[in-house]
Amino acid sequence: MCSNVEITVYFRYGAPPVINPLGTSFPANTSVQPSFFVKMLQSNASINISHPAPGDWFVAAHLPPSSQKIEVKGFVPTCAYIFQPDMLVMRVVEVSILEPNVPLPQTLLSHPSYLKIFVPEYTQELRLELQGCASNGSLGCPVHLTVGSATLPSNFQKVLTCTGPAWVCHLLLPSPPWDRWLQVTAKSLAGPHVSVAFSAVVTLTACRPWIVNFKQLLQSSPNQSCNASTGLLSPSPGYQDLGRNIRSMISNNTLVMVCVNAASPFLLFNTSLNCTTAFFQGYSLSLSTSSRKAKLIIPYPETDNWYLSLQLVCPQSPEECEKAKVLIETTLYLVPCLDDCGPYGQCILLRRHGYLYAGCSCKAGWRGWSCTDNSTAQSTAQQRMATLLLTLSNLMFLAPITLSVYRCLLVEASIYAYTMFFSTFYHACDQPGEAVLCILNYDTLQYCDFLGSGVSIWVTILCMARLKAALKYVLLLLGTLVFAMSLQLDRRGAWNMMGPCLFAFVIMVTMWVYRCGHRRHCYPTSWQRWVFYLLPGISMAALAITIYTSMMTSDNYYYTHSIWHMLLAGSAAFLLPPRDKHVEPWACSQKFTCHYQICKNHREELYTVT
Repeated sequence: MCSNVEITVYFRYGAPPVINPLGTSFPANTSVQPSFFVKMLQSNASINISHPAPGDWFVAAHLPPSSQKIEVKGFVPTCAYIFQPDMLVMRVVEVSILEPNVPLPQTLLSHPSYLKIFVPEYTQELRLELQGCASNGSLGCPVHLTVGSATLPSNFQKVLTCTGPAWVCHLLLPSPPWDRWLQVTAKSLAGPHVSVAFSAVVTLTACRPWIVNFKQLLQSSPNQSCNASTGLLSPSPGYQDLGRNIRSMISNNTLVMVCVNAASPFLLFNTSLNCTTAFFQGYSLSLSTSSRKAKLIIPYPETDNWYLSLQLVCPQSPEECEKAKVLIETTLYLVPCLDDCGPYGQCILLRRHGYLYAGCSCKAGWRGWSCTDNSTAQSTAQQRMATLLLTLSNLMFLAPITLSVYRCLLVEASIYAYTMFFSTFYHACDQPGEAVLCILNYDTLQYCDFLGSGVSIWVTILCMARLKAALKYVLLLLGTLVFAMSLQLDRRGAWNMMGPCLFAFVIMVTMWVYRCGHRRHCYPTSWQRWVFYLLPGISMAALAITIYTSMMTSDNYYYTHSIWHMLLAGSAAFLLPPRDKHVEPWACSQKFTCHYQICKNHREELYTVT
């Protein structure tokens, strides 16, 4: 039965939420954090998002790390938790459009008023002002304005509370998002039965891109191309897109400030250098003669237009900037994982419903976007101990190998040796960090390890059945081929391994029942064989299967999988059939006068004439 667990459902605006399935954590950056999340303790849960921001919203669910087990498909403990999201949309019918420089009268009672403003391209500044505000004939202006969606983090919205004179009630938004609508929500602070009247006026300041080439940079000033406008100013005929292909060489005593922003560029270099626009906090870089390279990493960026803004700064003398020539070469590239997840992680790709996700699967307790957070990492000694446990536990296979050779079961001995060899070196290659040794490709080692484990179980059960030699080796070969095919289809499917083993178990039980009926006696006949060999071996095998299917997690993997190795090898040593010490392999039971003899092989119950 599947247990009830706490499922966290994330909601994010603009890009799919990073739901941390791989041991990473959210960095302190609003561009990757989820907008909302809700924890589901019952079968149903709901969340109300009032006035959501326009755009794409994504929903994802996440199980807590404590409930995540090593994936073994086909058994009940590895439950699949399914959630079905349903959305109910309630639309606001009356939304007024606020045009530039056109006063829009509004009257507020108990219900809020909704407005929207379209911000065209090249808008440098947006000014929202309330004029003629009155409350039941008084000159007060008890109005609360929210520009931007309240469903996003605090820096994605601006709040204006007007309680004093109306002439000071205005809001300035530098570098608002281009080519999109802004929401404006107005609420009355005067009480439920008091009306508030005002006129909303919006003014847009547009700035034509003035960085064309270095000649125009030296001959003009950025303020000469900016003026107030009610719409979009067309660029000059000589305008060229800045792009990402500017080549550079930095002169002495100069500094280049760089800002990378989403939705709109940073246009206020003359007043500040914090790369902050109206609703977004950008990323800042700097170049100088001492630091000629700068690198910026943005994990899981927003799906939006990104802008690169550059400013030449001369700290010692502004006149130097008139003579300085700065050539900048920019390179942009997308990678699925940062630094290929380093030595303590593996970059994996997941595709869900048409979306491709990438992330680092960290090992040895390492965390972070590129597995560089060592706050919970294992020490080098712990890593080596884990490697020794997983590799040296395979030496337990020496017991069934020795017994097989002693009892002339050479095929079984070779299979056990194959399993021990590849399991040892697979786990030596599977470890992260310093304690790692790969003699072959990782995928090859893993495949051989899984194949050897399955065939070892298969050959042990067939050996216990004591079949005729021809039938035994035919089944052994067919079983190996079936294992090879099933592991190619799904390497971690539990029934791909357990299915053939159950078939071999049925064959063994059938042969034992047949011998019991044929001999009129329980088979095996010796009670010592049952008490000291079969029952311990069966118990160890059952415990190994239980650990493999339901108890392995990523936290206890080093211990539980090492125990699995020892139990698997130990059960094979106990379950291998013994050699009959009192009867020779071929015993002649009857002699004839014609010098022919009938010889019986007691192990296989066959007769031959010599």
